[in-house]
Amino acid sequence: MHEIAADWLLREEEGRLSSADISRREAWLAADPSHRQALADVRLALVTASEGATDPELMAMRTRALAARPERAWPLSRSAAAVAAAILVSAGAWWLVAPSLRGPPAGAQMQPGNPNAALYRTAVGERAVVTLPDGSIATLDTDSEIKVAYTGNERGVYLLRGQALFEVAKHKPTLFQVYAGRERVTAVGTKFNVRLDGGGENSKVRVALLEGVVKVSPVAAVDRTATHQSVTMAPGELLEAKAAAPLVVVATDTERVTSWRSGVLTFNDTPLAEAVAEMNRYTTRPIALADPKLASLRISGVFKTGDPEHFAEAVSEAFPVTVSLEADGSLELEPGR
Repeated sequence: MHEIAADWLLREEEGRLSSADISRREAWLAADPSHRQALADVRLALVTASEGATDPELMAMRTRALAARPERAWPLSRSAAAVAAAILVSAGAWWLVAPSLRGPPAGAQMQPGNPNAALYRTAVGERAVVTLPDGSIATLDTDSEIKVAYTGNERGVYLLRGQALFEVAKHKPTLFQVYAGRERVTAVGTKFNVRLDGGGENSKVRVALLEGVVKVSPVAAVDRTATHQSVTMAPGELLEAKAAAPLVVVATDTERVTSWRSGVLTFNDTPLAEAVAEMNRYTTRPIALADPKLASLRISGVFKTGDPEHFAEAVSEAFPVTVSLEADGSLELEPGR
């Protein structure tokens, strides 16, 4: 199954899909929900493999995988075979390729037989990559949830909580729209990150545009409480929308905003309280500040998600701060003596 998914993906990226091929691929994807997941697995393997293409261990694993795979009765490109073999060569191969991105985790759910109305969620510390019905890709961050609501009029996705990055399939007859809080993000063939914090009147939506163009507008066609009509974003911009407040659009480092996809968080002169809050999103063993005076300390660096111990250790090395391990496994930072 992963071999077939890999072949479809490589043929698409090489521009070798005819209209008939696209129809056959869509029929294959619709035949079984596991086919869509196989395609998502292979997409992620390709990204991971390209990022670590020169890693000796990964190269050796791919070489062994190709040598071990039997001949197939149907044609398969060598590139596709390399990806598929790297995933399938052994029970642990996928964990070697991408230990922190293992596709939809146990908590992910999808309504059987209806990919147009699916529900996906991740637990704290988990991430997932899913292929949507039109071929668009959604990458879910920790403790996030999306609801797919595709109809004949739109390719709708509701971000119910957390954060997700969307890579939108191009050349489709209907609009791709993400709903988050009070905001609707409309995109055409683009890549963007959406984050939803809080709920109801206290919700905050942040949109970062990596590629293409998106328009952000209130969900309601006429919303008397809205403080804006619509804003068209350019790549490299970050938009923040809060209830009863004007929109804020600023230039941003999109690589830093989306570094969570690689399992890291990047801070640049960030208040310690904000950095701690971000780290705590990825762990069930949160960090606490024992003294409010620590909140204003500024920290810079790249830190692995789900690893509060090393983050706390780095803070204690940079500042006169001590780390205490609590009985429940959580950590507390307090001023050093």
